[in-house]
Amino acid sequence: MKALLVIDVQKGIYAWEDDEVHEGPALVATINRLVAAARAADVPVFFVQHEDEDIVAGTPLWGFVDALDVRKDVDRFVRKTHGSAFHDTDLAETLAQLGVDEVVVCGLQTEFCVDSTVRQAVTLGLGVTLVADGHSTLDTETLTAPRIIAHHNATLASYVRVVRGDEVDFAATVEAAQS
Repeated sequence: MKALLVIDVQKGIYAWEDDEVHEGPALVATINRLVAAARAADVPVFFVQHEDEDIVAGTPLWGFVDALDVRKDVDRFVRKTHGSAFHDTDLAETLAQLGVDEVVVCGLQTEFCVDSTVRQAVTLGLGVTLVADGHSTLDTETLTAPRIIAHHNATLASYVRVVRGDEVDFAATVEAAQS
């Protein structure tokens, strides 16, 4: 069984110091399509929220991006204080209780929490699909956001499935898709 993990699509991560993540509106549209498809297939959707000294729980920066399709009555929520959605949370246990053995990962930021979550999911023995156009970041002093995204898609593809959002099939398994 699969689950969709939507990592840190929060106001304070999506837009930081007057800079918005690369292709932000397109990213949110892709994630919303994934969320709708997951719900239609009865796949659990987990929205992960990061908190730290800059993004304090309960503040506007901690809240989800307004355009994100979040439903408190249907979806599941994970609060985290580290890069990986699995570190010091009950996510792995919850997935196991639900019978989830594969996760589809999207969200923010590519080189931080998305990368950490993908890598830890692999070490936990989960099948992983990274949505190539479903994660984003900001430019850094050394690399542009598109280069960071492309680098991570290429690097992580060596041990997880990397596909575009319109290729995600919540009914198919990672093993079948890799055959």
